[in-house]
Amino acid sequence: MKQKKLVILIPVIIGVGLLIFMKTNKKPPVRMEDRERVQAVRVIPLERISVVPRTTGYGYVVADRTWQAIPEVSGQVVFMDAKIKKGYFIHKGDLLLKIDNRSYGLAESKGVAEVMNLDARLKELEQSKKNTGHLLVIEKKALVIASQELDRKRKLYEQQYISSSEMEKEETSFLARQTSVNSLENTLRLIPSQKKALLAQKKSGESSVAERRLDVSKTEIRAPFNGRISRVNIEQFQFAPAGTIMLEAESIDRAEIPVQLTPQEFFKLLPRNPTKTFDQVPDIETIRRAIGISARVRLPLTKERIIEWEGMFSRTGEAMDPATGTLTFFVTVDNPYGNLIPGKRPPLTTNMYVEVELRGKPLTHRYVVPRSAVHTDKIYICTPDNRLEIRPVTLELALADLAVLAKGIKDGEKVVLTDLIPAVEGMKLLPKMDLERAVQIKRQAAGKTL
Repeated sequence: MKQKKLVILIPVIIGVGLLIFMKTNKKPPVRMEDRERVQAVRVIPLERISVVPRTTGYGYVVADRTWQAIPEVSGQVVFMDAKIKKGYFIHKGDLLLKIDNRSYGLAESKGVAEVMNLDARLKELEQSKKNTGHLLVIEKKALVIASQELDRKRKLYEQQYISSSEMEKEETSFLARQTSVNSLENTLRLIPSQKKALLAQKKSGESSVAERRLDVSKTEIRAPFNGRISRVNIEQFQFAPAGTIMLEAESIDRAEIPVQLTPQEFFKLLPRNPTKTFDQVPDIETIRRAIGISARVRLPLTKERIIEWEGMFSRTGEAMDPATGTLTFFVTVDNPYGNLIPGKRPPLTTNMYVEVELRGKPLTHRYVVPRSAVHTDKIYICTPDNRLEIRPVTLELALADLAVLAKGIKDGEKVVLTDLIPAVEGMKLLPKMDLERAVQIKRQAAGKTL
């Protein structure tokens, strides 16, 4: 029984002893000294630089000009160039197709014969005019003689030296001469009208001949420009009805890319302080010179390999797209097949999906920071005593991952690039200058690749 009591009492006694020992040797709590938290941040210095406004869009390449070979005459295709295959190149003036022109040639020959016949009739009429004129002169002289003879016979008749029958015979002779003169004069009067009628017939005949010759010329289909065949709908010896599309070709001297942009994106590229106004609607070339937009077309083959072409902003579409609220902008690339390197640099061909960067005139003396450094309408400034200042700013322009600031900053100030969470006004900062990022911003602002 005693042993059981000892087993219970001994742990109790030890525990009480430990409690008394700990209480006796307890040390007061150590008071920690207050230390301010310091946040390491990356900063860049602010300075005025030039920035090129730009925006990026995407679109499919289309040919600047397309041509459809549509015959104006019908007939069998008797000649077809070997280059008439999809993808083949053609040159301006090349004879591509020829339609059988024999029926049109026969019609031309018939028309020429009719014109020659009219020429002969005109010459005959001219000669008839001369002959009639000579006869008229003779008949008039004969009429004068007949008139004199009639006067003489009338006097003799009055003196009863001749009979009445002889007098009547002389009058009849005089009237016959007078009728002959009148007839010749009428013939001469009708000749100008006859000549006009023949000339009108000749002109009509010449027009008919010209039309037949034009039909003959229309049997030959020639390339109107340097291009590339995109569609073929005809074969040699096949009958080609007038008005059907035999083949199509696209020009290779220029390509276009229609790009859809919102008005807001386009307005980024326009001059900030325009000085010229237009009283009348200007032509597109005047507008292009005024806004000064350039373009660059890119085809990314791989991440490291990007093919570029210099482009030109050519015009805008005629209306807004009501479904998307965008406007179409056309970018033109001259000589899209230039500098072609097989296997390395492809041509800019139809239906390629490309990236188009439009650039406006450079804006000078602007403050540019990364867009990530702008928090809604505020930026973080590292003060000279390395404290955080949260300052409101006015954003003039947003370009990809850059922001152009209009108000709220000064030269030499340091912008904080690090995203502070939480950002407390006046908090202590440990700034580290990120000069590499500052150089990148300058290059990006100038529109140069990194």
